[in-house]
Amino acid sequence: MRKRFGVKEIDPTWPFYGVFEFAPTPQRPFWLYVTSGHSNPWHEESDGHDPASQSGAGIEFIFASAERGDWATQCLQNLLAFDLLLDVGHFPGGQPLTEGDRIPIRSPINGKENCLIRNVILSRPASLPTGFQLPSGQVDLLTFTGITDSELAFAKENGTEALIDRLQPLGFFPVTDPHRRSIT
Repeated sequence: MRKRFGVKEIDPTWPFYGVFEFAPTPQRPFWLYVTSGHSNPWHEESDGHDPASQSGAGIEFIFASAERGDWATQCLQNLLAFDLLLDVGHFPGGQPLTEGDRIPIRSPINGKENCLIRNVILSRPASLPTGFQLPSGQVDLLTFTGITDSELAFAKENGTEALIDRLQPLGFFPVTDPHRRSIT
């Protein structure tokens, strides 16, 4: 985080955040990557938890991929780090990530030059759970889905939901396939 984002000091809780990788199952035929730690109530007293409120940041992120790869874990780690830095004001004027956001990665998502997926959108998962309850509060799940530069331009002009409506019937939402062509 220090090198990639130019951070001099990190919060002592940040090393405890992570990403879990889950292999495909018969019910879910894709790789699933899920953050951990963002919903931990790091700075709250344990006796002050309100199950009706959010736990920690109240969010964990999901990334679904058509293939297994270290790139998927690294991508989700970087997006989590970006959100943490937005939350602490590292990027002036920035706000923590929310549903509907479009985030340019500015390089191929899997690190291969021929990959057209260079951006992500953040939305509610279509075929996955949308949240869960902890004793410390509620947690929403939001999913990142990879998109091309021309799809990003389409989403800016027509909205993220309009792009999702085009991606989903083709099987490109919520699952990211780094080898696919652009649909716009």
